Amino acid sequence: MQNSLYSFVLVDDESEIRDGIRDTIAWEELGFRFAGAYANGSEALEAAERNPPDVLMTDINMPFMNGLALSERLASVAPATKVIIISGYDDFEYAQKALKLQVFDYVVKPITPGEFKAALARLKALLDEERLARQDEERIRSQLAESLPHIKERFLNKLIAGKIKGAALAERVGYFNLPLPLSGAAYQCLAVDFAQRRSGEEFDIEILSERNVLEAQPGQGHNRIFFQDAEDRLVVLSWGTQAASLYREGLRAAEAMRRDLLSAGLGDTVIGVGEAVIELESLSQSYADALRALQIALLKGRTGVNAYRELGSRVGSDRHSRPLWGKAIASALKLSNIDDCRRHLNDMTEFFKSSDFELPEYHDSLRLVLAAIVQSLDDLDIPVREVFASGGEPFAELQQLKSLEEVGSWLNGLFDRVLAYAGARQENFAAAKVREALDYLESHYADPELSMQSLCKELYISTSYLSANLKRYNDRSFVEQLTDIRIGKAKELLRSTALKTYEIAERVGYRDPHYFSLSFRKLAAMTPTEYRNRHEPQQP
Repeated sequence: MQNSLYSFVLVDDESEIRDGIRDTIAWEELGFRFAGAYANGSEALEAAERNPPDVLMTDINMPFMNGLALSERLASVAPATKVIIISGYDDFEYAQKALKLQVFDYVVKPITPGEFKAALARLKALLDEERLARQDEERIRSQLAESLPHIKERFLNKLIAGKIKGAALAERVGYFNLPLPLSGAAYQCLAVDFAQRRSGEEFDIEILSERNVLEAQPGQGHNRIFFQDAEDRLVVLSWGTQAASLYREGLRAAEAMRRDLLSAGLGDTVIGVGEAVIELESLSQSYADALRALQIALLKGRTGVNAYRELGSRVGSDRHSRPLWGKAIASALKLSNIDDCRRHLNDMTEFFKSSDFELPEYHDSLRLVLAAIVQSLDDLDIPVREVFASGGEPFAELQQLKSLEEVGSWLNGLFDRVLAYAGARQENFAAAKVREALDYLESHYADPELSMQSLCKELYISTSYLSANLKRYNDRSFVEQLTDIRIGKAKELLRSTALKTYEIAERVGYRDPHYFSLSFRKLAAMTPTEYRNRHEPQQP
């Protein structure tokens, strides 16, 4: 309560007035606490310097220092203090001086208790407004401080994308207090990614671990900045005096990063090394080089350090001599020849694994292959929606795949779906896949690694496709179906064996016996032990 009250100090050379005001006002009811009374301006000023009050009421005529002089001095030593001047003189000159000093109020004696309370009410309203404004400002500053790392990363992403230049670039570097020279230096980007990304929280933990390992390297922090790009790859921005020496140092640093990541158990990483540039505004080129080296390494299934300048010649020089994979695959699909489809796909995969190429050329090849397949669907009178997930964007989805292995798996799955539909039009493909999924769950429920992703990989379908059709044909989600099977098998074991609960949990695919017990109770409305006791054979 005391912390929310405003402090009030009275200055008057008449003790009767000081005592009367102090003793007749219900201060706390009005939102104030009486913090002191002084007989002259000098004493009041000395006290205000030590502990500035929220409000100071002063008489004008006093010994040593009058009220106007006190108000003037308070403006410099306690500028936030609100001043009320009380005077027995209804003198315009005094009032004019008070206005110049920006005092809150000028009151002529005698003042009634009602008038005094009204003045305090106006004063409290102003103080409340100022307190709220301060709290809002403090909250905004606190939010800004919390958000600053994210704002800085957004700026760095704009920098490597080439979206910020000139005066704005210099202003932002200064604002974020980055030790980044604006000129007279060379700059380079490295890009770091995982060959196989995990999902969800596991990926967040891995990227944080990766960043901690690299930022803890000896000598870091002076000429390097670490941050994540828009695709959650780790980017290392470094600078030095000369481009040639910086490039060599970048290669050595990348190799050191690779060793440290291996030592930390983060071995499946890929590092792309970009060229050094001599202007900060050209940093986007170094980042693009690093990204291209990294992406091509990922496509070819490589790990370790990959430099842009070591990529070799461009595939564009022999683009017209490359086989027409799309036409060959489409022809094989029309003949329902799955072996030829996969042979042509393997030929394309091996070509890109063994060749140097530009990413645009690679993506053009994929688009041509997919376009030929889509055309073949039209020729076979197969609706596109039957082989692609509902609402999916196959061209965008294909382009997002990071490795040739992922592309091969995706296209093989597409081949299977096309040929399944063409070979058995009377049987609904989606219903068949649901049956396959249920059969697979029945035979693999004991595998603790069993997941929607692993099941879909076996069936060559997407997770969204299976999820939608499980719900459509079986009215259950993947998790619900798998849990039903596992708990059903657990019930059989509880009735027919003397196995411990944790042994049964392991046999039906649960690593954690506690989680098994929770799942069992949720589905069976009783614990495994209660279920076993209830179903024990009755003794004669």
